[in-house]
Amino acid sequence: MKKVLIIGSSGYVGTVLVNHIKNKYFIFGIDTNWFKTRVIYNNNYNDFQPNKFLKTDLRNLDLNKLNFKPDAIIYLAAISNDPMGREFRKVTHEINTRYCKKIANQAKKLGVKKFIFASSCSIYGAAGNAKKKEIHKIAPLTDYAKSKVNSENILKKLSSKNFKVISLRFATAAGYSPKLRLDLVFNDFIANAVTKKKILILSDGTPWRPLIHVKDMARAIDWSIKYKLNKNFLALNIGSNKWTFKIKKLAQLVSKTLGNTKVVLNKNNQPDKRSYTVDFSLFKKLCKDNQPKENIRDSIKILAKKIRKSNLNFNNFRNSQKFIRLKTLINLQNKNKLDKNLYWKND
Repeated sequence: MKKVLIIGSSGYVGTVLVNHIKNKYFIFGIDTNWFKTRVIYNNNYNDFQPNKFLKTDLRNLDLNKLNFKPDAIIYLAAISNDPMGREFRKVTHEINTRYCKKIANQAKKLGVKKFIFASSCSIYGAAGNAKKKEIHKIAPLTDYAKSKVNSENILKKLSSKNFKVISLRFATAAGYSPKLRLDLVFNDFIANAVTKKKILILSDGTPWRPLIHVKDMARAIDWSIKYKLNKNFLALNIGSNKWTFKIKKLAQLVSKTLGNTKVVLNKNNQPDKRSYTVDFSLFKKLCKDNQPKENIRDSIKILAKKIRKSNLNFNNFRNSQKFIRLKTLINLQNKNKLDKNLYWKND
């Protein structure tokens, strides 16, 4: 059985990935557990846990001391959106880039054959209506997106015939995960529809945004573990045309699917400069059997049902310390549990 190391195994994507590949590989998970609260689990908590787990900040990680040589490393760890990137600029570039380079260097020296990096389609920035291919010019607008570009450049230079690197440029994550995040546009709209019967759009509604269900992200990562790369480095857009929307159209789809929901759009709102559509044709060509499968209307209904059935309080969730990652980190700092650089104080 192949051995896989997942750095960031306990997050929004990591838990779903572990559940998806657990019966195929021996999984060693690493996570700092900033977001350790089990948000919405049923009775299957163990299904989302790796075979072996180490709680540690990746900035303290030394692969040589793990006594575990993986066949592949999946680097999910990140300061994972633009608001957190603005608030924690230094840490964003540390975790997303500097220590990604450190871990990749260690992995290469250790003889790890494959390194899979979770990148983002947000690196295309203000791309408008023109669908961006992997060969097109990128224009990152935020610290988060810039950190992904920097990491890709570093990993491309490190890659070799014995150290293959695949950079998965994911569309915006969406859908139910046990470690639910509501600071993602798809999830935000559904939570608003369920709790307020109203979706308040914070931009002018015109930006384009490709989305991908977190289960389909796991499918793509599973494919990348198995894929025999015939070159040293591959950057690949991950998503689908079926899940690409203007923000206003996405809100209207959620409203229509769930019913009894008003879409509120203030035309005086400033447009979001982060607007891009993406060409997924290379992904479709290379990854025929692991294409996105989740139906968007079903995904809307499933997440809405999970929220309704939960005994958690979703009112005022946009300011929640449980569902909004930035709020979680600031709350941990205010409680004196994390320092200014987001290290645990008692570790």
